[in-house]
Amino acid sequence: MRERSRRRWEPIDGIVVAYTVWTGLLIACFSPAAWPWLLAAHAAIVAFVLIIPSRGAAWERREWARRWQRAAHELVRFLRHAYPLPLALFLFEEGRFIVNMIFPASPYWFEPRLYAADAAVFGGLPARMLAPWVSPPFTELMHFFYWSYYPILIGGVMLAYLGPAGRRGSSDASRSGRRLRVPAEGFATVMTSLGAAFTAAFMFYPWLPARGPWESPELMAGLPPLDGYAFTAMMDVIIAHGAVSGNCFPSAHVAGAWGIVLGLWQTPAHRRAAWALALLSAAMSVACVFTRYHHAADVAAGLACGIAGALAARRLVTRTGKTEALDEVPWEG
Repeated sequence: MRERSRRRWEPIDGIVVAYTVWTGLLIACFSPAAWPWLLAAHAAIVAFVLIIPSRGAAWERREWARRWQRAAHELVRFLRHAYPLPLALFLFEEGRFIVNMIFPASPYWFEPRLYAADAAVFGGLPARMLAPWVSPPFTELMHFFYWSYYPILIGGVMLAYLGPAGRRGSSDASRSGRRLRVPAEGFATVMTSLGAAFTAAFMFYPWLPARGPWESPELMAGLPPLDGYAFTAMMDVIIAHGAVSGNCFPSAHVAGAWGIVLGLWQTPAHRRAAWALALLSAAMSVACVFTRYHHAADVAAGLACGIAGALAARRLVTRTGKTEALDEVPWEG
């Protein structure tokens, strides 16, 4: 079978470079703490995208004799195609240095407006209105849904990479002298939708810095504690070590989850999985407010970013039949 022409860049690569350069320019202009290291990291990201091999290059089709070599090779292939997912963690975490760099004299200036928006819409603050629902079992359930963000992202990307059938049939493919079609059809759409949704959210953080309700001592003093069990304790640890004060509006959790869901929805073969992840994402969106990590306005804005990411993917990714996937080609020794 004729190999499809190789492509060095997908739309997601352009989005990564554009966001990295834009944020780097802001860092150079406003010089936040650790700005030399941040600029060096941004330069390294751009250099990485420029030098990584083209998709479908010969090394991707190399056959290895040992099982551990094959496993390592497949992992490297996956990371080559899915690198924007771990990269998003760094781009989010750098917010602790840049979130107040544009308005240093008015840190978290947008925060009061989020409280006012929620009060105007709901007639009160959701954290106070949901207080009667607080109990250890329900708190645990909500923290489970909040934690489900990680399986949604990782599972959604893996599903898009392997296809609906996953690795089933790999032995048959190996015996026939063909390799599996990975990344599968629709993968570029999903990654572009996810990346565009994330960057749409990240773009707001230095301009509209705000903290979540859980960081307000005055508000928390009048509310019952959120005591739970395993997932509650797990999220307490993750928030203690990974949360960024100020990266609140829009919710990156909501943006990323719905970016995955709406990206999967655009490929018919993924529709069933998209429905399942949509239900989980909806519950996660509610949990963002119940757990007091986010204002309700953050969730609405995060959903808007997810929709924007999906629309960008629909427009940017060229889809002709099954050309998003690498053609099946014989194994090379």
